[in-house]
Amino acid sequence: MTAYIVLTFEFRFFSARKHGLVDAVVRNNSFDKTAVVALPGGIGTLDEVFEILALIQLERIGSKFPVPFLLMNYDSFYSKLLEFLNDCEGWGTVSKGEVASLWKVCNSNSEALAYLEEFYGISSSDKSKNVTKLYSTYESPSS
Repeated sequence: MTAYIVLTFEFRFFSARKHGLVDAVVRNNSFDKTAVVALPGGIGTLDEVFEILALIQLERIGSKFPVPFLLMNYDSFYSKLLEFLNDCEGWGTVSKGEVASLWKVCNSNSEALAYLEEFYGISSSDKSKNVTKLYSTYESPSS
């Protein structure tokens, strides 16, 4: 447990974990500010990514209050997956622009934070002076 993780859950079944994930990202009012952020990962991460994509596409989450979905493409981790999804558009198995409309692909934390500020209409004057800047392991504070 770290200073940033204040609550943890263990699930016996993966389906319960996915239900918890979906429940956690539902916005109940316009003041809720939440997001789905997919970091580089393996099979389980991909399963969750496609589950969330499908639920956003089917308007099961984000229908009343949109929920931003960010795919963190650090060091081009997801580039091959993105190429495959582009190929799907060419094959006609996915509509042109369909996947791109469901998420924002970000290559750095600063890009993700800027997108979230824009998504939620947070201006620099709204930010607290006590906000802690987040850095990836691939960015130094001087960059």
